[in-house]
Amino acid sequence: MKIRISLIAKLTFATSLILLVFMGLLDNINLKNVRKVMIDYAVSNAEQVADIISQSAYDSMMKNDKTGLYHMIGRIAKSENIEHIRLIDQKGKVVFSNINEEIGSVIGKHADECIMCHNPESPESLDISPSSMNRSRIIITRSGKETLGFTKAIQNQPACFTASCHFHGKYDTVLGLLDISISLEMLKQKSHEYRLTFIMLTCLLLLMIGILITTLTQYLVDIPVQRLVRHSALVASGDLESRVPVTSRDELGELSEAVNLMTESLGKADKELKGWADSLENKVEERSHEIMRMEEQLRSSEKLASLGTLAAGVAHEINNPLTGILLYASILNSDKRLDPALLPDVEIVISETRRCAGIVKNLLDFSRKSLPEKEVIALDAILDEVVTLFHQQPDFRNIVIRKNYGNDLPQISVDPNQIRQVFMNLVINAGHAMPKGGDLEISTYRSANGTYVCAGIKDNGSGVPEENIARIFDPFFTTKPEGTGLGLSISYGIIENHGGKIEVKSTVGKGTTFIVMLAVSG
Repeated sequence: MKIRISLIAKLTFATSLILLVFMGLLDNINLKNVRKVMIDYAVSNAEQVADIISQSAYDSMMKNDKTGLYHMIGRIAKSENIEHIRLIDQKGKVVFSNINEEIGSVIGKHADECIMCHNPESPESLDISPSSMNRSRIIITRSGKETLGFTKAIQNQPACFTASCHFHGKYDTVLGLLDISISLEMLKQKSHEYRLTFIMLTCLLLLMIGILITTLTQYLVDIPVQRLVRHSALVASGDLESRVPVTSRDELGELSEAVNLMTESLGKADKELKGWADSLENKVEERSHEIMRMEEQLRSSEKLASLGTLAAGVAHEINNPLTGILLYASILNSDKRLDPALLPDVEIVISETRRCAGIVKNLLDFSRKSLPEKEVIALDAILDEVVTLFHQQPDFRNIVIRKNYGNDLPQISVDPNQIRQVFMNLVINAGHAMPKGGDLEISTYRSANGTYVCAGIKDNGSGVPEENIARIFDPFFTTKPEGTGLGLSISYGIIENHGGKIEVKSTVGKGTTFIVMLAVSG
């Protein structure tokens, strides 16, 4: 399992580490500067003490009061930070010291106290004031204590060699040395306290900076990044309507705007893909329906061709016998010798024979594939002739015929007699579907693709059951007791020969609509 380290933690840690390094360097630099300032301050104090002792020594020598001088130096040496004070003459002999064991001892020329005069260019001595020949030095005692050694030369003055009691010669430059050692332990303690205070302040500063960086990073970085992460999850789940709130004008704000633009582009692309998919599905479905219709038309054409051949043979075989039956039945009906009681029977024979002759005629019409004699004509004109014809029929007295013709329809190239026969069959079927009367609407319009002029024959009759829709154009299929089932088959063949289409839509109890589509005249 991988441990996740947040961006805030990384930024806070990196910033704190950088600050810690810089604070460490600053602490080192400040500590050195503080030490230098404090040493300079200690040197200044030592110099002041040396000046006081030097002036007191001058006054004491003028009065020849060494005892008073030594007593005064001893009291000064009892101060808290002063380790010891000693006076050294020209020969290096310690003439006074607050440490009695040192009195009378001789200091060599190479000692730190004497090297300022004997080797002034030595790098081991620190020249605080070159004109006064004062020297200070840092000394580590045997006990490990750190002390500041300050040496001041006691110079020969005119009063020292002109007075009546003068001891020194006129050409003596330095009469002796005043060496003062001051303890630096308090300096170390103050430095330690300063360093501890600095470290505490640094830790407090780091804590405050960490809290501030965490807060600012949370508001300025983490929250916008979390918004982007949530938005990415929504987009991954398919929500392309989601948008990232843009709350700043910085790089993250620009990134949010870029992500929103990307999401918008993805949404548009997704909609286009869905549109293409839907369009493709619709086209595939339309093509499938078209193929199914073509297959159905092919099967129907093959069926019609087979039935046409059969019908033609049957019609020719039974046409002559029917003619003979009808002829002799007519002669018998007009014969005076016939018993009048038999006349109704003979009339039934004649009626049924004529009915059979009509069926034979329909079979012959069905079997004939005569080429249509086309002419350019308006579809509305053919429909008007059919409507005028049926207005005179008794079966259509209770049927209201409404015409709804389209405007500026192009003409069609058809055989008017054959197309008239098609519409007469459709209108007759509509009348049979409304035995008690109803509404018959005849409409014309142009197809959506503009290649066909369409005519709709719509009734509000009994309708056709869904299971019969697929067989409605089959030869000899009928739901009427006295029908032959050839009318719609013949109509289907005529429209097919004209390069058109015929479709049917029906709902039981609401009515049926036949749609005839004929190609626009080129």
